Amino acid sequence: MKVWSTLALLTGFSTAALILTPDSVDGVHAHSGSSDIVPVLVPEDAPADYHTAVGSLPESHSTGELAKVPNAMIDRSTPVQQLRRREVSRKPRGDVSANDFYECATTGNPPRAADCNVVISNVLAANQATVIAPGACLLFQFSTCWGFFCSLCERLGTDTTFIASQLTNAQTLCVSGGAAGTVVGEDAPQWEAGFIRANGALPNYADDVC
Repeated sequence: MKVWSTLALLTGFSTAALILTPDSVDGVHAHSGSSDIVPVLVPEDAPADYHTAVGSLPESHSTGELAKVPNAMIDRSTPVQQLRRREVSRKPRGDVSANDFYECATTGNPPRAADCNVVISNVLAANQATVIAPGACLLFQFSTCWGFFCSLCERLGTDTTFIASQLTNAQTLCVSGGAAGTVVGEDAPQWEAGFIRANGALPNYADDVC
């Protein structure tokens, strides 16, 4: 199974700027363009040990232990495009129940909550739009806490405000309770976001939701 350190070495850390503007994306939506994925910007006042990178998903991981995210934590501030998946019709997320789930790790050392808070703050401060290819991930590293946001099934567009919101959910649901954890958006375009301990392996829920 691939680990984050391997991905980081292959892709390198970067502060390259995106060609998209922060106002061009709202929430998460399918993206049909051909923009290449690049790392999220590192804010100028970020700690020296904070880094960003891009990587890819490892082998698949079952969603058998996923629990429903509380409705109050689901981001419905903007409509999200729904693409046809199995028998689900194309509707904006605001008109249907969002299928967001989460899983907290039951083994291994968790990341420190304070380190994950640093990650969330710097992701939000990046104020950046991004496009992510299917199976690709944006990675955020600080000390014991490594955050991630991955596209599971198709190319999607999103921004760091939405990513920070989902990382906050993973922090609230899992890290604050002493566990690494992942939030999974089952509605198209499907994604996963969360935290692992430094040098841990990324989860992969693509086989279960695509």
